[in-house]
Amino acid sequence: MALNQNLIDFRAAITELNQHIQFAHIKYANGSYKISANLREFIAESAFLKIFVAWETFVEKCFIDYLINEESILHRRPAKWATPINSMHANQIIIGTQKHMDWSNPETIRKISKIFFHQGYVFDTALSAINADLMDMKTIRNSAAHVSSTTTTKLDGLATRILGTQHSNFTAYKLLFHNDPRSAPTIETVLNRYLNLLDIAAEEIANG
Repeated sequence: MALNQNLIDFRAAITELNQHIQFAHIKYANGSYKISANLREFIAESAFLKIFVAWETFVEKCFIDYLINEESILHRRPAKWATPINSMHANQIIIGTQKHMDWSNPETIRKISKIFFHQGYVFDTALSAINADLMDMKTIRNSAAHVSSTTTTKLDGLATRILGTQHSNFTAYKLLFHNDPRSAPTIETVLNRYLNLLDIAAEEIANG
């Protein structure tokens, strides 16, 4: 079952990337880190970039699978307004005359889901619930991928909004591993909160 496999693959990727992050934070018995701060930051931010890619890949695969009439984990199929002959044809239809489809942008995905599926099927509801969080994750991804005055300013603004106090010269690493006040009373990092949201949305999409 394609949708079930997509979910399995996504969760396996997240598990592996989390293991990389945990490796980067291994400590000696005295409490000091085994890996230098720079390398720790590099590994963790690289893993986050891969996490974002894994999410994009999952959404793309599910969208195409539903478009070629694959059924969900719960044996549901959407009413759809296109009938591609295979996955490659489905991808060509989605891209159209563009160079590529931006699977990192939930607003774009929700828009095209309403074009191809009745009422956007599960994509519109699942992504609308975490739309703001996905856009925030994209801001963090951009900051981790390339540092510029624009990405730095946006990240500082995001950190200030999430953490509730003014921050400047923040890094993606600092924000991702900062305790997220929105998770109270449970204490979890910004990264773990995002991972939980992605997992819930992924299951919703795969269930149909």
